[in-house]
Amino acid sequence: MNNKLKNIVVTITFLSAIIIILIANIAKNDTIISIAERRKLQQFPDISISKLIDGSFFEKFEKYTMDQFIERESFRKLKTNVEINILKKQDSNKIYKYEEKLIEQIYPLNEKSVLNITNKINEIKDRYINGSNKVYYTIVPDKNYFINKGNLKLDYKKMENIINEELKWAKYIDIFNCLDLSSYYSTDSHWKQEKLHKVVDKIANKMNLKIEEKYQENKITDFKGVYAGQFPINTQSDELKILTNETIENCKVYNYETNKTTKLYDIEKLKALDKYDIYLSGATPLLTIENPKNDINEELIVFRDSYGSSLIPLLVSAYKKITVIDTRYISSKILSEYVQFEGKDILFIYSTMLINNSISLK
Repeated sequence: MNNKLKNIVVTITFLSAIIIILIANIAKNDTIISIAERRKLQQFPDISISKLIDGSFFEKFEKYTMDQFIERESFRKLKTNVEINILKKQDSNKIYKYEEKLIEQIYPLNEKSVLNITNKINEIKDRYINGSNKVYYTIVPDKNYFINKGNLKLDYKKMENIINEELKWAKYIDIFNCLDLSSYYSTDSHWKQEKLHKVVDKIANKMNLKIEEKYQENKITDFKGVYAGQFPINTQSDELKILTNETIENCKVYNYETNKTTKLYDIEKLKALDKYDIYLSGATPLLTIENPKNDINEELIVFRDSYGSSLIPLLVSAYKKITVIDTRYISSKILSEYVQFEGKDILFIYSTMLINNSISLK
């Protein structure tokens, strides 16, 4: 076959492949949600003269074509495999594998974000907190903290120092040494509830709480966490477990967003994209937990992110009532309409992941 014929064959083959892919993409129904990535995919954007002029249509259209590309998941897996196994990159999209655990390299330290979250906490103090409250805060380290193998990481000590300096009026509960890499899921960013005994003991000791420590450990399901979707190379599943006892079983949780009363563990959330939502029904602005087995009229208010969802059930035995607030979804300015702060214990619990990217706080 001469060179001219070869070029013709290659050109026809290439153009045919492009046309086939184009037709397949046009014929394909748009996908609403990426289960692997736990997010909604871009749909075909609305067209208007103003959106064409300001370029917003084209930005969304580019995202649409990338999100809706045929066999997108297969190409994502291929890309990650090439990066890790052929190009020998240490990570893919800042996710790397260490001892069968998927870990996100969170860096560098965003000091503006750290100050933003302390400013938000100080605003809450100025509005609602006085001498009648005992106030505590703690920081949940991410998995990357426990690895020292050339991985890029935050300056955790500097983060602590900034927060301690800005929140001198509250008591810091250091739980970093209560955890290790085994305390976290392999395929997810979150910690395992069944590994939080030392954390609970430390918090109880610092807050002078009497905690019920006998639990039954139940496996609920196998699952693959958010990192399994972001690093799409076959990985082992995690086990989702809950710790329960009579006190936990009898607690009632009122959700102000849904106006529904549930239990501490919402089994219906096993149908959700993120099975970690079984703990306190996942992301929600405001909850109250009533513990009918506690006769002491003590109350706790917890400001938290998702890490608090699995920790708070292990604190319920110490209180008659716990109010759970997530200011990513509710403004602190309107809390007086729902919450009475006078005389309550207050705990702020935030992960280093949120502290380093606190733009979502209202």
